[in-house]
Amino acid sequence: MKSPFMPFGLIIIIIKLHFWGLDPVHETKGMIEVYSACFSRRGIRCLRPAALSVFSLLILVLLFPGEAAAKKTLLALTVWNEENYQTRGLLLMADRVSALTGGEVELRVEYGGTLGYKGAEILGAVESGQLDIAEMVASNVAGDAPVLALRTLPMMLDDWDDVALFDSLARPYYEKVCEERGQKVLVVSPWPFGGLWANKEVKDVADMKGLKLRSYDRNGALFAQAVGAKGLNVPYAEAYTGLATGLIDSVITSSISVREGKFYEVCKYHMPIAFASASSITTINRAAWDSLTEPQREALAAASAEAEAFLRDEVKKVVAENDQFCYANGVTLVPVSEAFHAELVKAGEKVAAEWLRDNKSAKDAIELYEKFMAEKKARAKQ
Repeated sequence: MKSPFMPFGLIIIIIKLHFWGLDPVHETKGMIEVYSACFSRRGIRCLRPAALSVFSLLILVLLFPGEAAAKKTLLALTVWNEENYQTRGLLLMADRVSALTGGEVELRVEYGGTLGYKGAEILGAVESGQLDIAEMVASNVAGDAPVLALRTLPMMLDDWDDVALFDSLARPYYEKVCEERGQKVLVVSPWPFGGLWANKEVKDVADMKGLKLRSYDRNGALFAQAVGAKGLNVPYAEAYTGLATGLIDSVITSSISVREGKFYEVCKYHMPIAFASASSITTINRAAWDSLTEPQREALAAASAEAEAFLRDEVKKVVAENDQFCYANGVTLVPVSEAFHAELVKAGEKVAAEWLRDNKSAKDAIELYEKFMAEKKARAKQ
């Protein structure tokens, strides 16, 4: 005699199989035979208690697959070393999402170039699903989306308040670009401002004339030209030797890079001109995001918000710490006057105007630039 619950159970499993994308007729042929044998009186008598327990567990898995699902592990990448604050932000996100989901979602964080991906490749690696999550410098992956590089225009941002304002306006544009590339933005985080480090005091634009200034991109070269300096494209790895031999006599970078590259040994003056501040974005592959349950997505969003708050606070601490290290090792701080800053802003505006002309087809970048400048001017009047 068959159990009266057998047809009901089979109906539920057939419905489940349909939603899993399987052929219910094909997949349930064997199940019917198993049900027939096991739910007969003889079958139940023949099943040992242990076997019956295993069979019951199998039925529960079939009926309630979400309850028995294995934990989700996502591969997350940053190219920086373990001590870098961006890496520590990603590790914080991993710790928090694990805690908030009770271990259901884990991030396997790889850092320091262990997977071999380079800057420009990372956005595509997330898009293709080779990486689930990655932190990347936005301007490095801009490609055919100039809006991701807009923030690096020289002298556009004055301080951390400008950084926060720009990022709040830019995020929807970043999200649109990433959505078109099959991913979702989790974090937008700032990098330090670049300062001017030179082998002499620089107190105005006149002092910059004739400087042999290391520039690493077109904007830097145009800025050098605008202030009467000579922009030289010298790789970071060769900058120390260039400074020591006189090939170059100045660089625009942050105190983090000055400390790591030991430039403080050969470059003795720091003018904190707030040249530019790049941003990083941390994204997740859209399919990986969609594979999470709603509570898991909420937990990852919360963990990402905590990581972003940490990064925005930590970058200021890291800059202050590295500035003081450089000053303690022979570098002299030269304050930037309002008049000098105004001269630098004018030079930066020339570079911005050329950049906007070169990217006139990038309507989103132009729109974001105009929005930011309008908001900045309105705030200055308050």
